[in-house]
Amino acid sequence: MPRSLLCDHGPLNLPPCSVATGTCERAHTLSQLAKVKHSRNQWQAKATQRSDHNRYLRKQLARLKAERAQAKQELKEIQARLRQRERQVQAVAVRPKVDVVGLALRLFLEARISFRAVCRVLALLASDLGITRAPCPQTVINWIIPSRSCASSALVGCGACPWPTPPSATA
Repeated sequence: MPRSLLCDHGPLNLPPCSVATGTCERAHTLSQLAKVKHSRNQWQAKATQRSDHNRYLRKQLARLKAERAQAKQELKEIQARLRQRERQVQAVAVRPKVDVVGLALRLFLEARISFRAVCRVLALLASDLGITRAPCPQTVINWIIPSRSCASSALVGCGACPWPTPPSATA
């Protein structure tokens, strides 16, 4: 066997080929074509799988956005109904000032508690009475002193007045 001029190591171990060298090249070309086709098929399968996953994610995102929009709309409707009910409750629950003054007068006259104690009691009952802030003791004094003279003059006739009769009532 003739030695190759390029290699000093001995004869090359090449795979057996047909007698015609064109057949060997053709097989090699078909092998490369098969590799390219296989690679393309793998790429297509991978791209198809990726597109299927992306399509699924887009559908999920659209569904979640729709659900979120629906939930936001329901929340707005519920909040509007809640605000409307709160307005109705506040409109009903707020007591007129006359009622609060009358309660302060009754606490002072009937329960016989001090002006400061009347304020404390009104502060405890503020949420139930529908008042935002309880009055200070001076406000209660300003309510009760004029009312006291009216109440005492009305009570003098019946004898149930807790204070000494005013001089104008006896004359």
